[in-house]
Amino acid sequence: MRRGFSTCGGSSARASVLRIFLGICTLLSACNGESPAPTVTAEGLQPAEGEERNFEDGLYERNVVFMTVDADSAIVVPWFFQISSSAEGVERLTQGWLARAGLWEPFFNDQWSAEPSRTPFRIRPRGPMDLVVGNLGNLERIMFAEGPRQLEVVIDEGMADWIGNRGETFRVHQGAAIFGDQRVEGVVLDMNRARLRESPEPGEWMFLAGPRRLAIVVEATGGSPAYTAWGRIGEEEFRWPTVEVEWSAVISLDEARRDVPVAWEIRSPGGGGFYDGVVVTLVSAGMEEGTNRLGSGVLQAQNGEGPILPVEGLFQVVGSVVLAGDSLEVRGLVRHVQR
Repeated sequence: MRRGFSTCGGSSARASVLRIFLGICTLLSACNGESPAPTVTAEGLQPAEGEERNFEDGLYERNVVFMTVDADSAIVVPWFFQISSSAEGVERLTQGWLARAGLWEPFFNDQWSAEPSRTPFRIRPRGPMDLVVGNLGNLERIMFAEGPRQLEVVIDEGMADWIGNRGETFRVHQGAAIFGDQRVEGVVLDMNRARLRESPEPGEWMFLAGPRRLAIVVEATGGSPAYTAWGRIGEEEFRWPTVEVEWSAVISLDEARRDVPVAWEIRSPGGGGFYDGVVVTLVSAGMEEGTNRLGSGVLQAQNGEGPILPVEGLFQVVGSVVLAGDSLEVRGLVRHVQR
C-alpha cells in the first residue's frame, strides 16, 4: 500500500469476482437492516486468468465523512479505511482527519498487517480508535480517545441510499460530531467501494450538502461514464448518470510536476430526473478570501514511476448549486485523486 492517505489498489476468476462483491454486499446490507443488498455486478471488471484463489484478492475502501451544514464554522471529520487482501494476508490503512477553521489535522494514521481473512472488508478498531456497531451490524459510531482528547462521529437516521454501476454504495445520514461534551449536528456520508486488483481503479469523489436537506455525491468511476452523480433535496432523490467536471482554476504542485485543481464546475447535460440538470460551482474554501494559493486543502504527492507522480488531496469547498433556476449555497469535501 502506498504512503499517505492513498486508496488501496476463466471460471475461477469469475467466481472470485462474485465472491468479492457478494462479501461487500453482505456487509453493506447489514449497514441498514431495512435496505436490500446492492446488486452484485462484475461490470467493467477484468479479472486475470489464474489458479483458484482461497482468499479474496481484493481492494476495499470505506469512507465515513461527517460535515456541518448550518453551523457558523465549517467542520469536516473524514475517516478513511483502506484494505488490501490477498492469500499472503490483509494490509490495512486507517486515517482520521479533522478540518476546522480552514486547517487540516491528521489526528489518526495507522497501517498494519494481519493474517489472511475470508471477511477482509470488515473495518476493525485499532488503538485509540474504536467502533460501535448496532444489533443489525450497522455502524453507529466511530470513537477516538487519546489522553484528554475525545472525538466521536455519530451516524443517525438515514436520508438517502445510492448504488453505483459497480456495486459501490453511498449512504447519507443525519449525524453529529462530539468533541468532549460538545455535540455538533450535521450530515454523514458512509461510502463503500470494492474491486479486484486487476480492475479499473475508481478516482476522486465529492460530498456536498446544503439547505433544504440538500446532499450531492459526485464520483469518478474509473470507466465510462467518467463521472456520475446522485443527490436529494427535501424528500426528492435524483441521479445524473453522466456529469461533466471541469477545473476552473489550478495550482502547480511542484513535487508531483503536475497541476491540481482548486476550483471546479460540475454540469449535467440534462436528464436523470429533477428538472433535467444541475450546475455546481466549487472553490477551495479560503481561495475566495485570497488567504493562500491552496485555500483550505492539503495535497500529497504519492510514490510512482516516472517524472510525473500521482497526487491525492483533501479540500474543504464552498460554492453553489443551481437546480431548476434556484441557486443554493453548498459546502463539502473533495477527495481529489490523480494517477
